[in-house]
Amino acid sequence: MADVSSPISFKRRRLIGNLHHTLAEEAKRNPTVEGADGFYEFTAEDYYRLRKTKKEDKFLKTQKMREAEQAKCRSRLTKAVIRVRFPDNHTLEATFHPSDKIQSLVDHLKKVAARPELPFYLFTAPPKEVIRDMSMDFYSAGFVPGANVHLSYGIPN
Repeated sequence: MADVSSPISFKRRRLIGNLHHTLAEEAKRNPTVEGADGFYEFTAEDYYRLRKTKKEDKFLKTQKMREAEQAKCRSRLTKAVIRVRFPDNHTLEATFHPSDKIQSLVDHLKKVAARPELPFYLFTAPPKEVIRDMSMDFYSAGFVPGANVHLSYGIPN
C-alpha cells in the first residue's frame, strides 16, 4: 500500500477533489456540460444541425454526375510533382502535366541517368507495385498532385 501521508498522494487527492468540485459547479451553471441530466438528450435542434452538415449526402449520384465532379476536380490540378528515388538514395524531382504519360517520365530518366544503357524499372512502395503500363497518364496512375517513385536497375520480378 502507498503511504497516505506522502506528498505525491496528497497532491493527487487534492487535484482530483478540485476537479470534481469544478465540474459539479460548472454543471449547475451550464446544463449542457457533461454530467448534467439533459446533456445526452437528442433534441430537434441537434437533428437540424446534423442535417445542415450533410448537404452532400442528400441523394445518390449517377455515374455521369460522378464523372462530371471528377472532371471538375481534374481540371483544377495543373501539375504532377514526381520524386524519383535512385538506388543510391539520390532523389530527382520533376514536374509534369497530369495528362502526360508515364513514358514521358521514363524518357526523362533516360536523359538524366549516368548510365542510360542499363535496364531499369519503376515501382511505388509500400506495398511494392511495379509500374508496368507506361501508357497510363499520371492522373489515372494516382500520381497527382505528387508521388514518390523508386527506380531499380535490372528486370522486374
